[in-house]
Amino acid sequence: MLINKQEPFERKNNMKAIGTTNLNTQRLILRKIKKEDAESLFSFGILGENLEDATNIINNMVQCNDDPMTFHWALEYEGIAIGRIKGWEVDPHNNFVQLGYDIGVPYRGKGLMTEAVKAVSKYLLKECEFNRVYCMVRESNPASNRVCEKAGMKHEGFLRNHWIQGDGSYTNVHYWGLLSSDI
Repeated sequence: MLINKQEPFERKNNMKAIGTTNLNTQRLILRKIKKEDAESLFSFGILGENLEDATNIINNMVQCNDDPMTFHWALEYEGIAIGRIKGWEVDPHNNFVQLGYDIGVPYRGKGLMTEAVKAVSKYLLKECEFNRVYCMVRESNPASNRVCEKAGMKHEGFLRNHWIQGDGSYTNVHYWGLLSSDI
């Protein structure tokens, strides 16, 4: 009887845990979240049910600003925090991270989020040495799907009835990915 003896699996952590750092694009400053961002992000409908809730959320984020496994930026445009972008579901074993983002309604449709997604993706793939950055986007959000496409991500799949919505129905989700070898 032959027994297939394989070499023990060597767990490698190839990504660099260097956390959030300031990034500049043509029009944006991507920086760590600050306590002062609560009012602006709340007023744009990005965080919290009320200002107190938004302030508590921001305070929790600020506490993680120096964590090397936290990747969370405020999008500053003309001196105002107009949105945020974060790397979450960080998997250092498999070297991937999921992106999530929000931007205030008055700033949508101007290419600002695409600019931010490109900059953060490049940082995560090149500087932090992740192998993969991905986004999962509701089918009902064509603008966000377009951001992923314009940011150079590849459409990798479609997940049927993947996320539950507030009314109890399910929605389909598009899966977008970008590899370090793509940039």
